[in-house]
Amino acid sequence: MSWGEEQQKEIETIRERKITVKLSDADCDRLARKCGEHGLTIGELIENFVGDLVDGTYSNGSDERMYAQQWFERCWFGMFPEPSLLNHLLSEGHEPQHFLDALNNIETAKRDIKQSQKDIAEPTDEWKNIYHHKYNDDFTSYKIVHAYNNVEEFIEHEKECLESYKDDLKCQEEELKDMRADWKPEKEPNMDEEIELIKKWVKEREDFINE
Repeated sequence: MSWGEEQQKEIETIRERKITVKLSDADCDRLARKCGEHGLTIGELIENFVGDLVDGTYSNGSDERMYAQQWFERCWFGMFPEPSLLNHLLSEGHEPQHFLDALNNIETAKRDIKQSQKDIAEPTDEWKNIYHHKYNDDFTSYKIVHAYNNVEEFIEHEKECLESYKDDLKCQEEELKDMRADWKPEKEPNMDEEIELIKKWVKEREDFINE
């Protein structure tokens, strides 16, 4: 996709966004005066600055982008970013939501493994209540039949599922490991806090985009 085509797709999503900032009355007055002097609304000024800062859908040129980036890097938050897991994921090009998905998938796989092991070791009569659709040769109709003829068939199927769950767990753990690779926090991290920070960022971005 060319830049022109990509830009057009971005342009189609342009709409009013709600951003809350904390300013003194005096700064509100100063900002309004600055904009009024140059025939801008406050919203237009912010739109232009953001476009230059993030090399956005629209920007005012390469010099403007360079100076906006220099301003950001000179501020305390640009010079000394916290080496959080969120910082690492974004800096390395990982999608934070994918990290959360991997965590959830790992917990799901662990629960499935535990349940499958229990069903294999101590099967109940629940297998008798499991059904599936058996289609005719041309798939135009079906009838509902028991999934298993006996408990042995159920156990064999659970053994196959168990191996699949283990493979899923290994795959998700490897993905998590890859995303965390080379993350070097300054001290032993509190993973609950790191994960909550990621969840907060994901929700804030989602709300910002969809609001």
